[in-house]
Amino acid sequence: MGSRFARIFEPDAAGRPQGLGVDLLRRTLGENLHMELLPYQRAQYEVEIGEADVLIGPYRTPEREARFLFSQRAFYEDAMLLYARRGEASLWNGQFAALASLSIGAVKGWAYGAGFESMRPHLQRLTLVNDVATGLKMLQLGRLDLFASNERNTQPELEALQLEGLLIPQAPPLDLLRGHFAFTRSAAGETLRRRHDTQFEALLRQGEFARLAQRWGVRMPQ
Repeated sequence: MGSRFARIFEPDAAGRPQGLGVDLLRRTLGENLHMELLPYQRAQYEVEIGEADVLIGPYRTPEREARFLFSQRAFYEDAMLLYARRGEASLWNGQFAALASLSIGAVKGWAYGAGFESMRPHLQRLTLVNDVATGLKMLQLGRLDLFASNERNTQPELEALQLEGLLIPQAPPLDLLRGHFAFTRSAAGETLRRRHDTQFEALLRQGEFARLAQRWGVRMPQ
């Protein structure tokens, strides 16, 4: 279960799930898997209540630790970034307090790292959107000052919307986060997690994980 994450879990031309997360689960848990793409908050809920077994790609946070069983190892990492319209780089200087009065967009259900999350209750003009494309459109139209996302999910949308060069990632990053597999908090979920972790270690030793990450152009955790 998961939402559309570029190169991690996304539909192919025929609508079938593909990506690094898909390839890894098929190797660690077997080929006979039913995978479904849902809005991210819904996907999390389905796994949390046990209607689905595995959530593909969530960042590991203390809040989520209470809801899911996480794989021992992460399988990718992302730099979390703020995007601004060209010429407005001065809006972000690395100081989270400076975001308080700005109009900030973020994707529903996403985590952005400890600094942003601690600031979230103080963001006076925070707008949550359903997906990256919506946030980018709002930013371009001037309805947001900054939009929080990551390069891996954002670059394909910038290309599709023909906004490259108009919306620019800002430095420094908000944080560097690592994506895991998350399992239902139950005895069955613990069994699946152990099975996955054991097989994943074998993929690491054999070099298969590195080959798959290279194939999908996904940054491996350092």
